[in-house]
Amino acid sequence: MGYEVSFHQNAHRDFQTTFRGWPVYGYRADQHHLHLTVKRMEETVRGRVLYSSILQQVYYRPRSICISHGVWWELPGYSPAHARAAYENYVAAALIQATLIISCDYNFLNVARAIYPNLADQKVRVIPNFVDLKQFYPREKEQQPRVRVLYPRRLAPERGFDLLKEVIPPLLAEYPDLEFYFAIDTNTPRYLEIFHAWRQKEAHNGRILYSHPDFNVMPEVYAAADIVVIPSIYSEGTSFSCLEAMAMGKAVIATNVGGLTNLIIDGYNGLLIHPSREYLTQALRFLIDHPRERLRLGANAAATARAFDRRLWEARWRQYINKVYPLDKQ
Repeated sequence: MGYEVSFHQNAHRDFQTTFRGWPVYGYRADQHHLHLTVKRMEETVRGRVLYSSILQQVYYRPRSICISHGVWWELPGYSPAHARAAYENYVAAALIQATLIISCDYNFLNVARAIYPNLADQKVRVIPNFVDLKQFYPREKEQQPRVRVLYPRRLAPERGFDLLKEVIPPLLAEYPDLEFYFAIDTNTPRYLEIFHAWRQKEAHNGRILYSHPDFNVMPEVYAAADIVVIPSIYSEGTSFSCLEAMAMGKAVIATNVGGLTNLIIDGYNGLLIHPSREYLTQALRFLIDHPRERLRLGANAAATARAFDRRLWEARWRQYINKVYPLDKQ
C-alpha cells in the first residue's frame, strides 16, 4: 500500500535485524514490567503505530489502530475482581485512547459492548481471521486402516490439550482402529516434556502419534485426518486451525469458546460442544461411528470457509488502514 514499515517487539535482549527487507527492533523486556518496555518503545518510535495487542500496552497514541485477539481474561477460576481488573486496566485504555480496535471475533465485541456499550460501538470493528484457500482446500484422502483424530495446535492449557488427553485412553481402548495425531510446535519445552511423559505411560501409545510440521506441509497433515478437534478452554479468537481444517473439508469438533462460535454451526458444518470430558467423548464417538456424517459436515465446512478467504480479510484491512492512516496526511 506504499507505507514505510518497521516492527518493534519485546525480546530477551535488544537487537536489530530485517524481515522481508523491513527493519525489526527488539527491546529487552522484563516480563513483570512490560509496561516499561512499551514506554521505551513509545519514546523511540516516530509516526503512526498499529498496536498488535491490547494485553501489554497501557498507552495508545491518537490516530492509532489496536488489534484484539479475543477475550483473554476468561481463565477458569478467575474471580469477578480479576476480570474487572483486566478490562479496566487494559480494555478501557484501548477503547478510550485508540481510534479503532480491530477484533478477530465477535465475542470480544459483545463483551466490550456489554461493559462499555457506547465506546464499543464507536471503536470496535470485526475482521475475522482468514484461511488461504490456495493452500487449504479439500483433496482426496488416502485409504487408511485407522480413523485418525488430529489435534493441530499448541500444547498450551488454553488450547485444550489437558481436556483431550483425558478422553484419549478410554477411546483408544474402546476403538482398536482409532489413532490420535498431534501436530505440535516446539516453542515451549516444558509443554513438550509434559506431553512425552503422558504419552510414554499410556497403554496404547503406539496409536498416539505426533510430529512438528512446518506450516507449508500442514495441508498434508490435515488431508490425512478424518476428524479435527479444536478443544479450547479459554482465550480463543477465530482459530486459524479451525478455519484450515474447515477449508480442507474435515469434520471439526470445536468447543463453544470465544470466536469458535463464529465459525461452527452445530450439526451443520461441525460439532460445537461444551468444553468438558463428557461432551468431547460423546462427540468423538458419534463421528467415529458415523463416517457419512463426517463427510457431510466436512463438505459444509469447506463451503463455509470460503467466507473467510484471505483476500476478503486483506480488503477489509485495507479499508480501515486507508481510513485511519491516510497516506496523503503524513
